[in-house]
Amino acid sequence: IHIATRWSVRDLIGRLETLYEGDPRCKFIKCPALDENDESNFDYDYNVGFSTKYFIDMRANLDDVSWRALFMNEPIEREGLLFPKDDLQYFSTLPVGDDGKTLEPDMVFTIADTKDKGADYGVMPILYVYGNEGYLEDVVCNNGKPEIVEAEFVEKLLKHRVKACRFESNAAGGKVADKVDKEVKARGGVTHITRKYTTSNKETRIQVNSPIIKQKILFKANFDRTTEYGMFMTMLVSYVLSGKNKHDDVPDALSMLIEFWESFTG
Repeated sequence: IHIATRWSVRDLIGRLETLYEGDPRCKFIKCPALDENDESNFDYDYNVGFSTKYFIDMRANLDDVSWRALFMNEPIEREGLLFPKDDLQYFSTLPVGDDGKTLEPDMVFTIADTKDKGADYGVMPILYVYGNEGYLEDVVCNNGKPEIVEAEFVEKLLKHRVKACRFESNAAGGKVADKVDKEVKARGGVTHITRKYTTSNKETRIQVNSPIIKQKILFKANFDRTTEYGMFMTMLVSYVLSGKNKHDDVPDALSMLIEFWESFTG
C-alpha cells in the first residue's frame, strides 16, 4: 500500500501506474475533494469533515497546480508546461466601436475534433476574428455520449452563426460531420462544413503551432472553472512537453484551428 500527495506525474505512484497499468492485482484509488458536480466528497453528518464551501474557498486561494495536487489527486508538472497561464493573452470583452456597441467580427469559424474513445473529449473552439487577432468566445469540451456531443456541436454552430467549420476526418469524424451538416442545414444554419483527414503527428503539430496560438488567440479572462470553458482552459495550461498527457484534445484542437485559419490567407 502506498499513500501520497501527488505532486508530479513522475512520482512513485505515477511510475507504478505506468508499470502496472491493466494489472488486475494492482488497484489505484483516487478520491478528490470535489466530485464531478463540484460538491464535497468529505461532507459528513454531525458537522464533521469538510464542506463544499470550504473546498471552493480553498480553490479560490490556491494556484491551479497546487489545488489539483493537494486536493484533487491530479498532479500537473510545473516544469515543461507548453502553455503556462502567464504566456497566454486574455480579453474581458469583445472589441467595441465608438458607440460602445460590440463590433461585428470579420469572421467566425471553428474546427471540430470529434470524440473517438471513451476517455476522449469532443472539442470545438469557436473563434471570433478581428483583424489579426482571434477571440476564443465559446467552446465545446465534452466527453459525454457521442450523440450528446454532436447535439452540442449543432447548437454552438447555430448560436454563433459560424461561417466555416472543419471536421477532423478520423475514424468517426466523417460520419459525425455528415450528421451535423444535415442538422445545421435543416435548422437554417449558415455554416459551411468541410472535412480534412489529419495525417501529421499530434505532438509535433501542437509544438509547432504553440507560438502562434500564444501570439494570435485571446482567451477569456473570467470564466467558471466548472464550465466547459473552464475544463478547456485547464487542459490547455496543464499540457506538458515531456511526459504523458492524460488529455491532449484541447491543445490539438487549437493547433488544427490555427492551421485552418492560415488556410484562409494562403
